[in-house]
Amino acid sequence: MQVTLRDVRDRIESLASDVGRYRLVCARTGETPVPVAGLSFESREIARNAAREAERYRSALRRYDDGLAHHDLIVCERSGGDR
Repeated sequence: MQVTLRDVRDRIESLASDVGRYRLVCARTGETPVPVAGLSFESREIARNAAREAERYRSALRRYDDGLAHHDLIVCERSGGDR
C-alpha cells in the first residue's frame, strides 16, 4: 500500500495536541514550516516523531519541487507567552 502525502500529514496532525508545550522550528531560521506550522505536541518524544514525519512529508514534496526549502527541525519548549 502506498503512503500518500495526506496520510503523512494526517499522522502528524494525530500527534498534535491543543495544549502541547513543544513545537518544531527550523534551527537555522526559526521558521515553522508546513506541515507542522501552528501545531504543538505534548512531549519532546512526540515532537521528535512529528519532526521525522515532517521531514518525510517535505522530502516527498521535493520530488515535485526540488526548490522546496530545507529545514533542520528541532524541538523547542514554548515559553509562557509563546502561544
